[in-house]
Amino acid sequence: MTFLFRLFTFSIFVLLLTTNSYSQDSWDKIKKEHKGSITVYYIQNKPFIYSLANGSMGGIEYEMFSEMIKEKRKELKAVIDIKWEAVDTWDQLYNTISNENDGVFGMSGITLTDSRKDQIDFLPPYMPDIEIIISSEEVNIFQKKENFNTAMQSLQAVTIKNSTFERNLVKLKNEKLHALEYSYVNNVEDLINEIANSNEHWGYTNLSNYAYALSKGLHLQRQLFYQTENQGLAVILPLKSTWKTPLSEFYNSPTFKPYINDLIRKYLGDKITDLIWDISSDSNSSLIDTLRNQQREIGLLTVESEIRLLRLTQKELEISQQNTIRNILVVSLSVTLLFLVMLFHFNNLVKRSNQKLGHQNQEIEEQAKSLKNAYKDLETLSQIGKNLTAKLSVNDIIKIAYQEINELVGTPIFGIGLYDEKDNQLKFPYVFEGDELLKNKAYDMNEKMRLAVMCFDQKKEIFIQKFSTDHRNYVKEVLKPIAGNNAESIIYIPLIEKNKKPIGVFTIQSFEANAFDSYKLNLVRNIAIFIRIALQNASTFHVKEEKQLKLMEANIHIMEQKELIEEKNHELQTANAEKNHLLGIVAHDLRNPLASSITLLSMLNANEDKFDEDEKMCIEGSLKAMHRMNNMIEEILDARASANKEEQATQQAAKDIISASEIVQSVINDFETYAERKNIKLGLDIQSDGLVEVNEQHCLQVIENLVSNAIKFSPKGTSVVTSIEKTPDFIQIRIIDQGPGISDIDQKKLFKKYQKLTPKPTGGEKSTGLGLSIVKKYIEEMGGEVECQSEVGEGSTFSVFLPYL
Repeated sequence: MTFLFRLFTFSIFVLLLTTNSYSQDSWDKIKKEHKGSITVYYIQNKPFIYSLANGSMGGIEYEMFSEMIKEKRKELKAVIDIKWEAVDTWDQLYNTISNENDGVFGMSGITLTDSRKDQIDFLPPYMPDIEIIISSEEVNIFQKKENFNTAMQSLQAVTIKNSTFERNLVKLKNEKLHALEYSYVNNVEDLINEIANSNEHWGYTNLSNYAYALSKGLHLQRQLFYQTENQGLAVILPLKSTWKTPLSEFYNSPTFKPYINDLIRKYLGDKITDLIWDISSDSNSSLIDTLRNQQREIGLLTVESEIRLLRLTQKELEISQQNTIRNILVVSLSVTLLFLVMLFHFNNLVKRSNQKLGHQNQEIEEQAKSLKNAYKDLETLSQIGKNLTAKLSVNDIIKIAYQEINELVGTPIFGIGLYDEKDNQLKFPYVFEGDELLKNKAYDMNEKMRLAVMCFDQKKEIFIQKFSTDHRNYVKEVLKPIAGNNAESIIYIPLIEKNKKPIGVFTIQSFEANAFDSYKLNLVRNIAIFIRIALQNASTFHVKEEKQLKLMEANIHIMEQKELIEEKNHELQTANAEKNHLLGIVAHDLRNPLASSITLLSMLNANEDKFDEDEKMCIEGSLKAMHRMNNMIEEILDARASANKEEQATQQAAKDIISASEIVQSVINDFETYAERKNIKLGLDIQSDGLVEVNEQHCLQVIENLVSNAIKFSPKGTSVVTSIEKTPDFIQIRIIDQGPGISDIDQKKLFKKYQKLTPKPTGGEKSTGLGLSIVKKYIEEMGGEVECQSEVGEGSTFSVFLPYL
């Protein structure tokens, strides 16, 4: 039955839509045919869109949309007819737009939300959307959230079904006001009238609706808590509407912002328009957010005060008109004697009216004076905030705060206490008591009967009108003050950071009872916010100064280290020059005996018929070794003789084309005898061979150093195997030993100069620590790579990769 009922209801709804629908055309069709119609569905909502008694229409959205279509008529040179159709409820408007295809729009000051984008689309927002809680003037304005939460649950909330106003109420009910009950109305106009005409109703509405209603004389007032800001107000249209892109161009034009700003001012006035744009400004700083919230509240209070003052002025004009009418009647009645009796009674009535009007005029004057004073105090508060937050010294902040508060409120006793975590004290740098200045006073945090300590610990303000009689409500015993005498009127306000952490307390006191009222308490609360922000600014600035000082000290230390490094570098350069000089002398002195040895071996080699095969091989091998040594000495001397070090560094050694196996076989032959003396077997595994273009002398020296090291560090009875293998990119030569292996720490410094590693030669051989650094240098010059794989106790494998032809 439920399903059939829903099906029947939906069918009726679709039938109604079909019956009442208007012609509507797509953008593409009108662009092609240069004529067509569109339909705008709207809910009556002042000041956004509404119909007048004479059949015409007005409102921000009405004028804005009409201007957009006017521009598109010019652009397309087309006739575009707009049909305006009123609907009663938000659900009806929402369902109408979501079920249409193209050429229809919806308006009523609609809030842009992500959840609605599944079924409808939005044009860009044209103005900010701030939603506030309002009630009638008969409901109190609450200063604390706890009081607001308690009181509002006993009243009846009013909202619009499926609106963002209802969403806000549901959130409050789930999080804060669990006993909240609310009822529905059809539109914003009904909602505002319901609240204004009842002392038991309240609810959410748009800030623009509230300001407009207030200016029209409705008895409304704004509550201070749970304001929300949405993405903005926008015109709605069906999903995939062809009108969205061309109409969005209107919003993106450079003339749109001035145009919409003037249009909003026309309906809401300058003050409320400026306030709406200011509130919607973006900010990322937590300190600026706090000031922005404060300025928002000041701005709202200012606008409300001006609107109410205007209403009072209008009331005075009405009273003046009544006086004029009364005077005319009195003159008319005094002309004739026939109405003497009536005139007598009327005069009595006039006298009573005059007395009543006199009282009303006096009340109006007092209210106007009160409003002017409040407005002046708001301006003073703003200036105090600027003066305090401009200071970066705690002492300056305290002194300026005292001067400003004393002028605004009048307080004989004033002090700001800051919590010192190290000493666990509330420290008061300055306490002003009449004409006396008390410096560096402090309360121990263990003294729980101190009002300052209670205020800090509980993070709640303390307001006492007469301490001599009311102290029992706060403390069990009266402690002697840190200086001076006990006060009668006392206000303590905690200074709390955004993260709810207290940083101190702020107090004003008087020796007279009932010196402060709720109005002055509210002023002091606002000043406390400025003091907290100023103290946080000062703390942040102090931290930055300390960091800057540390950076300067670190910079000086770095400069000293740089000078020391430059001095050491100079010493190293001097030592290196001396080393190179000594190396040149040694190389030069080695040339003569080496030349004699080469000559002698050459003579022996020339008489080869006198020697057997083994002796010939020994002579040839020694002669080759002598020639290689001679070439190395020549290179040293050539490098010494080079005048240009840059040319020396970039000079390339002469290259030869030779097979990898030939180089390795030559080295194996030369070290055969050395290996036999240590009972180490040399092996050669040629898996594949290839030609390499290298400096033969350097390549021989690389393989010699690696094979020599393998023999030097291998224990007796082991083997050293050299393998050759051709890979896709390189000729790989591997020297594999069964030595002690190399630790991870030693592997990190393996190819650096003058490095003494943990493994020791097994035959007492000497090591300069230069061999592997020479290997790396020569291999990189030949365009190759060298690497080591080793584990302690598992031996080592050195791999040389040389590019082949």
